[in-house]
Amino acid sequence: MRPAENSIAALEHGMRFVDGVEFDLRLSADGELMLWHDDLFTGNSPKNERCLEVMQSAEISAKGVEKFDELLGSQEFTELWRSSSKTVNIELKVPHPAAKISDNANHLASMMTKLEDSLNEFELPKRSTMVYGFSPKIAEAVKISGMTLPNTQLSPHLRSWGKTKIKRLIGSPNFISNSVAGLIRDRRRKGMPVVGMALHYLHGWERFVHPGAPVSLTGKGLNRLFRISQEMGLHVWPAPLKLETIMLEAGITLISDHIDPTVHSLPAGEVRWPRPASQPLDEEWRNKLNSADESERPDLLLEAADSLPMWHEIPDNIQKTEIISDANKWNWSGSPESWARDLKQGRPWGCARIIGHRGSGEEH
Repeated sequence: MRPAENSIAALEHGMRFVDGVEFDLRLSADGELMLWHDDLFTGNSPKNERCLEVMQSAEISAKGVEKFDELLGSQEFTELWRSSSKTVNIELKVPHPAAKISDNANHLASMMTKLEDSLNEFELPKRSTMVYGFSPKIAEAVKISGMTLPNTQLSPHLRSWGKTKIKRLIGSPNFISNSVAGLIRDRRRKGMPVVGMALHYLHGWERFVHPGAPVSLTGKGLNRLFRISQEMGLHVWPAPLKLETIMLEAGITLISDHIDPTVHSLPAGEVRWPRPASQPLDEEWRNKLNSADESERPDLLLEAADSLPMWHEIPDNIQKTEIISDANKWNWSGSPESWARDLKQGRPWGCARIIGHRGSGEEH
């Protein structure tokens, strides 16, 4: 049975199975970071009584919501995080309007300060953590808090409350007015190493609504994407299994809901290897897995996982060779020396990863 999304069990599951996890944090009235996504708790009481941000952490915990500090007490989770092989994406949520907390920038800044203070003792690798949110106040909050963790703003900007379909409808003007090239320029200007965006910017008819030539996951549109993104990280959701291979080949980090160890093959028939960044397949194992019958793949995948080294265990010279190969494939700017710098601090942000959305995948 799949663990509940955003739970410690789900996040441990995602860290084991893929290249890292994404999860959501909210701030309780008494200043505790809580592992919770939704803007309101369910129930019949008034909305202003169902906002997590107006509740004490003990009351929230009684509803089954776990604290971020409890996650940090999981040795399995923190050891994988500290290894430099895994990546953790942390989304900071702003309150529902019913909470009457109107200063989102300072609210987010308080969360950032609390988050960074909680992580200081772990001495995490530089490229192991990405902090982000949909709020346009993210950059302002970073300045207020002085947070040094890598960060970015997600696009399109979605309001912090309401049903998903309504959020997307209201977010449509923001989507239409921001092209991929414009998003990348904006994030670079703000010193953000990653662009977090919906798949619609890159795939499907929606990508044609922006002015200028569209980008895509294949062909000329992909070459255009390489020219404008270079070593910038591209974190994209959703990540359908049928698109997983071409998204990874495009250098995209997938925020995936398919965190299921029983999925051994992709829809086109090729093997599914869920850790391309944290435990890369070599050519010998890839050929062996792809040539195996479907019935043989589960055991072979377990054997590969047991025998292949994690990223932090790979010798420096082989790490460097692999990154240079990736950089050339994805048309990064700069020199091999710049691409292969500080590899023990994690892969560069421009490398493709599979990240578990809310740990074990969103509950639909």
